[in-house]
Amino acid sequence: MLLRLVIWWVTLCDFFFSLLHMIELIRISDPVSIQILSDALESRQILFRIDNAGMNALMPLPTVMDARVLVAEEDIVAAELILSDLELNL
Repeated sequence: MLLRLVIWWVTLCDFFFSLLHMIELIRISDPVSIQILSDALESRQILFRIDNAGMNALMPLPTVMDARVLVAEEDIVAAELILSDLELNL
């Protein structure tokens, strides 16, 4: 019963999170840079999502499917400042 409740809650949260308008901030293929950026965004409580995070490990060429970092529309300016502070703006 508890497991069903947890699965239901996670699905519901994921649904509401997907309703937010997200803007692509950057595409990255380096897993270390992804983790650094993820930690920086999370520490500043910026809503973000990372798509295709582990997919480049499955591809024959590393840049075939880069990870996409998506940020909530209202947080895009703050996220771009974090990118410039981390010197990740490629």
